[in-house]
Amino acid sequence: MVHLGLVLVQVLFASLAAIGRLVLPVVPAGLLVTIRIFGAAGALVLLNAARGGPWIHDRRDLMRVAISGLLGVTANQSLYLFGLGHSTAVNATILVTTAPVFTVVGSLLLGLERPSFSKLGGIALAAAGAVYLIDPTRLSFAPGVALGNLLILLGMVCYAAYFLVSKPLLARYDAITVGTYVMLFAALGVLPIGIPALSGVSPGVFHGSIGWLVGYIVVGPTIGAYFLNLWALKRVSSNTVASFLYLQPFLAALAAPLILPGERLTGRTLGAGCLIFIGLGLVLWAERIQHRDLPMGGLSAE
Repeated sequence: MVHLGLVLVQVLFASLAAIGRLVLPVVPAGLLVTIRIFGAAGALVLLNAARGGPWIHDRRDLMRVAISGLLGVTANQSLYLFGLGHSTAVNATILVTTAPVFTVVGSLLLGLERPSFSKLGGIALAAAGAVYLIDPTRLSFAPGVALGNLLILLGMVCYAAYFLVSKPLLARYDAITVGTYVMLFAALGVLPIGIPALSGVSPGVFHGSIGWLVGYIVVGPTIGAYFLNLWALKRVSSNTVASFLYLQPFLAALAAPLILPGERLTGRTLGAGCLIFIGLGLVLWAERIQHRDLPMGGLSAE
């Protein structure tokens, strides 16, 4: 069930890649990020209030969840957005695949997870499939692109840190509570770009189908994806949650021909998908072995 949830997370994120291409020519990127975060924060606050909490009062937990929100949402999305403005779509897609690697390195350096040859090998194989899908020969090193690449890499470091920082919170609170505070602090962090973006918006921007597509982006790839990631993170290791990110470019390649004209399915897509699924299979097998060999508390300390 957890693994199906993680697949759904990547389905939602992959749909954002295609739907975002329909929305961004009309809705500026800064405005779209602001609407995503503010919309998600407002919806989760109402949901948590309607069920009577729980609320977080411990100062150390508030500090940790603030760091999670600022790293995993505000910094990650902002660095990716501004990095993309100075980089290329191919570079960005390849660099996104570094997030699971940073998660593995962080968990090993901090002693949060025991090294496993099967898990590391599975992550490497899935990464190879994702990079093969994107075709690294199209990677650009043109002048001016280096800054964009660096910003995207920093965004992936922030995303990896978000997994590692959030994990201990989920031993004490449920995913809705943690998600509520993550989005609240993320909304505070995005205010510097959010206020100018919202002040210059015209209501006419959201006419017809654009309004519905923006609504879907808030509900699906934002609220739904972040909640499911946190729900899964409560049950499996951060490395396993991060490794499912490799499905995202594959699922986006599958969805694009259904949504966007001129896109088609290729043999490279299918071959890369096989590598990704085999790699994820090794990760899940290693996770099952670890749960069988360690006490139940062995992974919850992450």
